[in-house]
Amino acid sequence: MKFRSPSDQPIHIALTTGHTAVVTPDGVELDPMFHKEASARGAVCFDENAPAVALTMTPEVRKAAISAAMKGMLDGANEGDFTADGKPNLVRLKAAVGFSVTRDEADAIFTELTAKV
Repeated sequence: MKFRSPSDQPIHIALTTGHTAVVTPDGVELDPMFHKEASARGAVCFDENAPAVALTMTPEVRKAAISAAMKGMLDGANEGDFTADGKPNLVRLKAAVGFSVTRDEADAIFTELTAKV
């Protein structure tokens, strides 16, 4: 299965078994042992033979998806959903929404959500 980085930066993956891989913006074929970790780190699975589809997400839809994931994290009791300083864990957040989220973007939305509570 092929995965690609959703940004112009490569994604480095290291497993506890010692195996490593790099997911590039152009896409690479990954061994199945990397699939779960690649997805958790924000890599996007794709089929290069599939017809191209415009993957545009409006800012409102993006914000709503991130907010919903954060609400789930706040309501859940999963250890590791938040960092030691109380901010959302970006790796967990990216895995929940299925796309890359910046720290600034996550912090801004998290501040809005927790200010209402």
